[in-house]
Amino acid sequence: MPVPLHRNRDFLYLWSGQAISTLGSQASRVAYPLLVLALTGSAARAGFAGAAATLPYLIFPLLAGAYADRWDRRLVMMACDVLRLLALASVAVAALIGAITYQQVLVAGFVEGAGSVWYTIANRGAVPMLVHPSQRTAAVSRNEARTYGAQIAGQAAGGALFGISRALPFGADALSYLASLGALALIRTPMQEAGAHETVPGLWRDLGAGLRWTVRQPFLRSSSVVSAIVNMAFQVESLAVIVLARQDGASSALIGAIVACGGVGGLIGSFAAPALVNRVRPGVIIIGCLWLAALCLAAICVVPGAVWLCPVLTVLGLVMGPWNVASQAYRMRITPNWMLARVSSVTFQVAWGAVPIGSLLAAVLLSSLSPAATMGIAASLVALTAAASTAAGSMRHAGSAADPYLATEA
Repeated sequence: MPVPLHRNRDFLYLWSGQAISTLGSQASRVAYPLLVLALTGSAARAGFAGAAATLPYLIFPLLAGAYADRWDRRLVMMACDVLRLLALASVAVAALIGAITYQQVLVAGFVEGAGSVWYTIANRGAVPMLVHPSQRTAAVSRNEARTYGAQIAGQAAGGALFGISRALPFGADALSYLASLGALALIRTPMQEAGAHETVPGLWRDLGAGLRWTVRQPFLRSSSVVSAIVNMAFQVESLAVIVLARQDGASSALIGAIVACGGVGGLIGSFAAPALVNRVRPGVIIIGCLWLAALCLAAICVVPGAVWLCPVLTVLGLVMGPWNVASQAYRMRITPNWMLARVSSVTFQVAWGAVPIGSLLAAVLLSSLSPAATMGIAASLVALTAAASTAAGSMRHAGSAADPYLATEA
């Protein structure tokens, strides 16, 4: 019998350390634009700061995946924590003594973003090595719940800490990386298979192997594109909801509560996901959640008031929790661990590379259309993706008797 997750020492160290660091990251994520606005008074510069922080998601995933399969994943994650700790500590100290500059914020945001990319890719390859194969879905579920929980608490804390001192949210984030570093130092289980770094000699061949594997596997190929489109639509949704609520006269506090509802729903959905995944095959969950998400986005178009956005966004988060868990757990199941980081980096690159495109699309649509019409386009985009997924055999048959991956396992 495998050790239960709540008694799995190394998994708990990894989970707890990342929970603390994610909480800190969410706090500083709110504080970054507040700091730039305080320094420059320019919303455009705040947008550039956000772009600098997300630019690593376009640059580094494939490279991070190749090295995370060649290097010790624990040491990679520890190095990322050190790098992020130094970046955030520099901002905290400079803000405390009144010497912070806009340029320093840009550099610190980029460095933290780069460290987060490398950490995330290495972590996705490491988790399956710390838990029994039968517990991977539960492990992914707990990771998703951790992210949503940190989103709810961290963003509220970030605003409150910034109100006390500009340095506090960044200092708290730096300390969170110190906690994560300490937790990683206590892990003893190897985070990759023995000799995995010897499977493919040469960095470029490593990169090519991950790309070829992803392209040749119909589910991985299709799900990567689906994730990209969904992320793009959700970027449109996140901005359109704020504009819609403001037009309805909602206060900043109410808008914060409305946005947090998505995190609450996602937290509940992530905890419920393992029971659902154990009873319903992945293909049904993934496609069903896409259709429900499209309905939720369409419902936002016709809500009678800002307060009614709360239940809609809660349901939307509730739907996306199982979607994320089912997708990630199934990718783990059909990908050999010795190349899991590389494959994860490809899907990560495609999915997150669509985020800035979604932000640009939202800006263009909202400049010429109403928020409701913009939401209608986002809903239509997700509905078309759901229809295409339903038609695609690789998505529809995932986990069924017709699943080619299960036939290979047998």
